Amino acid sequence: MSKSRTALETTATVLLTAAAVAVASVYVYGQIAGRPGARPQVAEDGEIENWGEDTALGIRIGPANARMVVTEFMDFTCPFCAMVVPVVDSLLSRYPSEVALVFQHFPLGGRPLSIPSAVAAECAERQDRFEPMYRLLFAEQDSLGSKDWAVFAEEAGIPDLAAFEECMKLPADSFARIDAGRELGLRRNVRGTPTLYVNGRRFGGRSFEEFREVAEQLGIES
Repeated sequence: MSKSRTALETTATVLLTAAAVAVASVYVYGQIAGRPGARPQVAEDGEIENWGEDTALGIRIGPANARMVVTEFMDFTCPFCAMVVPVVDSLLSRYPSEVALVFQHFPLGGRPLSIPSAVAAECAERQDRFEPMYRLLFAEQDSLGSKDWAVFAEEAGIPDLAAFEECMKLPADSFARIDAGRELGLRRNVRGTPTLYVNGRRFGGRSFEEFREVAEQLGIES
């Protein structure tokens, strides 16, 4: 084999490897919309003027007058979303009267359990049990699809299991909030999950310390 041919093959291998890395990087970014440990960042479009109206479309956990509102676009089948839940829960526990969470559905395409799990959360919400169901679905993410939804409901403390099971039979378009969350996310240039906002600004942080830093900037003390 000639030296020139060897050099050409080596160059081609390097180029193909670089292309593969670039494609993988784009895919990962689209899935997690921000690396864990990244510094808090503001989107190029800055603060969204009517973010309060957008917030009203989601499901709220925490006080209505909270000074710090974390809005999260999530998919219950997304492992990176599951990693965010305990961090935000710690924030809610640390600042119970000052921080609120707003959950927005953003089911990802090509995932057969994304919509059914969103429906399960909505059926729980109809009996005022969204909060425990939300945490349970993420905590037991590996059981999605293998454990009956009614078992999730029982573990989440849903009082009327028969009503829950009937609710689960409804088509997904019976739950306007699921489509509304995805449509809102697309309008806000959400490309993957989890995508987070704090008081209407895109937030790139994933650690408790990064959230706490923002809380301190807002003058919030535990």
